[in-house]
Amino acid sequence: MPAPFPHDYHTTVSRTFPSRGRVDAPPRPHLDCGPSRQLDGDTTAWSPEHLVLSSLGMCMLTTFEAFAARDGIQLLSWNAHTRGTVDRTPEGLMFTSIVLVIDMEISGNVDRIERTMEDTKQYCLVLNSLRVPVVVEAEVRTPNCAEPLDLAV
Repeated sequence: MPAPFPHDYHTTVSRTFPSRGRVDAPPRPHLDCGPSRQLDGDTTAWSPEHLVLSSLGMCMLTTFEAFAARDGIQLLSWNAHTRGTVDRTPEGLMFTSIVLVIDMEISGNVDRIERTMEDTKQYCLVLNSLRVPVVVEAEVRTPNCAEPLDLAV
């Protein structure tokens, strides 16, 4: 059962080396973070850009699961690929596009998938916290359907 609102979250970012840091949110494992490779970082650290895209993908998954349970949809598999473009804008550097491509297999009340996906997009906390519009594309498969259903919400 979810806790009543408001919910508070806390993290700590500590500098470890120039332009490198460690993100902590005990009791979770820490994350080594730094600039992306494109901004002279290394490929082993989690960049802020990768964390934003990962947060969006994870939030969409957990939000979808909540609405799928409400709608009687069983999620059999879920793989999401999120890509984002950062560019210079008059406001400074920012994501100028984000596309989340979801490949899922479901069973149960599959006829409710469009409503479930619309609600997922409407209530995804991370998606609604971003300034850039997010395109969500989903390929949905069901055990009894040979052709996948393509959704764009």
